[in-house]
Amino acid sequence: KGLGTGGFTAVPAPAGQFIITTTRSHSNALHQQALNAFASTEVLKVGGAGFKVLQLLEGKAHAYVFATPGCKKWDTCAPEAVLEAQGGCLTNINGEHYAYNADVEHVNRQGVLASLGQDHAALVEKIPAEVRAAVGAK
Repeated sequence: KGLGTGGFTAVPAPAGQFIITTTRSHSNALHQQALNAFASTEVLKVGGAGFKVLQLLEGKAHAYVFATPGCKKWDTCAPEAVLEAQGGCLTNINGEHYAYNADVEHVNRQGVLASLGQDHAALVEKIPAEVRAAVGAK
C-alpha cells in the first residue's frame, strides 16, 4: 500500500447504474439479504476475490459484496493493496480493515465489502444490522 500501481489505469463503473460483483458459489439467505439492501441494477456472480476486485478496477462493477464468512486472508491481501493504491477500499462488512500479520486468524469471518469510486462508509451502512451481527460484525 502507498506505492501505487503500474501498467493499467482504473476505469470508472457505468454512471446511472449500481452493479455488484459477488460470489457464485457461497451464497445463503443472509448474503442475499445484504445484496437486496443495495437495490442494484445488476449482480455479477463470479469466482475469486481477486477477480471481483479486478471487476471494480476495470469498471465492470461498483461494489464487491460478500456477506458471509469463508474468504481467507490470502484471497484478499494482494487485491486489497492494488485496489487501495487506485483509491478504492476493501474492508469487512462493518467497514473495518482486516489485519494481515502472522498472529491473525486466516479466515475473513466478517465478510468482504470493496468499492472503487463510491462512498464506502455509505455502502457499509446499507448492509442490514442483523446481517452484520450474524456474520460477527459489530
